[in-house]
Amino acid sequence: MIFAGLNGAIAAGLAAVGAHALPASIPEADIAMFTMATQFHLFHALALLGLAALAHNTAGTRHLMIPVWLFQAGVLAFSGSLYVRVVFGPGSLGAFHWITPLGGLALIAGWLSLLALKREN
Repeated sequence: MIFAGLNGAIAAGLAAVGAHALPASIPEADIAMFTMATQFHLFHALALLGLAALAHNTAGTRHLMIPVWLFQAGVLAFSGSLYVRVVFGPGSLGAFHWITPLGGLALIAGWLSLLALKREN
């Protein structure tokens, strides 16, 4: 529940920044990238909220932590790297340019891990 609340608040705040405070000089493609980052961020905050609700209604919730950690890592890596790229420029990630696709893979793995949960129940 804590991750859901924090991610939801941060995503909403950054969406407001993207809509109202990014400099006009930022290219449209970067604005679209920032918007996508906030959308993915908020979608996964909702997914975390769903997992929190499921944990509240399910005995033995330890197995639910796998998608929680994958979603959290994915949001930090995927959305976070896109935020950094837009605000600080395309080369700002330097040697860490691989972090965006790795974050995307973590998000995909989080969703796929839900399939494994269904099989266990």
